Amino acid sequence: MTGTAVGERARVLHVLEAIEGGTSRHLVDVVTHAKGTEHIVAVPARRIGGATDETALPLLRASGADVRLLPMRRTPWSPANVVAVARVRRLIRSVHPDVVHGHSSIGGLLARLAATGTGRPAVYTPNGITPVRAGVLVERAMRRRTGVLVAVSPSEAELAVRLRIIGRPDVVVIRNGVELDPPLPPLDLRTHLGLTPGTTLVGTIARLVPQKAPEDFVSACQIVSETVPEVRFVMIGSGKLEADVDAAVARAGLRDRFYRIPTLPGAAGVLGQLDVFALSSRFEGAPYAPLEAMRAGTPVVLTAVVGSRDTVEDGVSGLIVPPGDPRALADAIAALLIDPDRRQRLGEAGRNRVAEHFDVRIMGASLDVLYDEIRRGRRA
Repeated sequence: MTGTAVGERARVLHVLEAIEGGTSRHLVDVVTHAKGTEHIVAVPARRIGGATDETALPLLRASGADVRLLPMRRTPWSPANVVAVARVRRLIRSVHPDVVHGHSSIGGLLARLAATGTGRPAVYTPNGITPVRAGVLVERAMRRRTGVLVAVSPSEAELAVRLRIIGRPDVVVIRNGVELDPPLPPLDLRTHLGLTPGTTLVGTIARLVPQKAPEDFVSACQIVSETVPEVRFVMIGSGKLEADVDAAVARAGLRDRFYRIPTLPGAAGVLGQLDVFALSSRFEGAPYAPLEAMRAGTPVVLTAVVGSRDTVEDGVSGLIVPPGDPRALADAIAALLIDPDRRQRLGEAGRNRVAEHFDVRIMGASLDVLYDEIRRGRRA
C-alpha cells in the first residue's frame, strides 16, 4: 500500500515538538475538527526544556488520532533530533501517509527533513515565524522541501513570502479558530482574587516568555493605575520569566493591585469577567486568547504584530497599538476603562467578528480540503 485510494480519507502524519501553549492547542483543534482526515500524530511524551501541555495527549487520543510518542528536543542541532528524523522517516514508510504535516519550527524542520526522498509531500505550519536571523536562514534553506506552507493568519503569510521562506503560490491561509460557544467559567475571578463584585479588572493570558513581552504588560498596568487608581490587574500564565515579572510588579508598586495566577484550567471561561483584555506580544502567528476574550464580549487591546493585527479591525472590534510601547498600551486600556459605552460597542463587534471569521469548524473543513487536494495531486 502506498497511499489511500480515491474516495477514502486522506491520511496525514503530524509532527510537533512544541507540545505546549498555542501550538499544542492548534494540533488538538486540527485533529478534532478536520473530521474528513485520518490523523497520525508524532509528539514527545513531554517537552524537554519547556512546559508540557498535560491535556494534549488525552485530547488527541479522544479525538481519534493514532498517537506515536517520539522524543524530540527544542534545540535544533540536538543529537536526539537526528534520531527523531530517522524515526519519523521510518514511520512514514510504515504508515504511508498522503501528507507529512510539520507544526512549529522544530516539528516543521524534522517533518520536512524526514519526508525528503520518501515521495510524500510536506506541509508546514510555522505558528509564529521566528524573528531571529539564524532561524530565518534555516527556513529559507528548507523552502524547496516545503510543498505547502499553511499560515494561520494573512499577515503571517505575507511575512513568509517577504522573508523568502516560501513562494506566494505555495502558501495557503487557514485562520486559527475557536468554538463559538464559550465554556462555562471554572470560578468567579473576583471572588477567587478576594476582590469585591464590580471591581474594575484588566487581564491577560500569556506564557511568561520573551515572545509575549509580559514586562510590557506590567509597565502598562503601572501607567494605567495612575489614571484609574481603582483598577486591578490579573495575569494568567507561567514560564521562564516568572521571577522577572514578579520583580517588575514589586518595582512598579503594584503588589496590592496585581495578581498572577500561574495556571488556571479552563481559563478561557473567565475572560468574559474582565473589563479589558490586553496582549503585549512581540510576535505571534495567530493567538487564541484574544479570540476567546472577543467571543466572550470582552474588548481587546493588542499589539500590531503578525497575527494579532489580523484579529481585530482597529477601532471597530478592538484596539491595536505599537509593540514595545507600554505607554501606548496603557493609554488604550485607560481609554476603554473610562468609556463603558465604547467598551460595550467594541465587545459586541469583537464577538460578531469571531463568529464571522474565526469558527474552528471552518478551519477544520479547510484543512480537510487542502489534504484531499494534495492526496489527489491537485496541489504540491
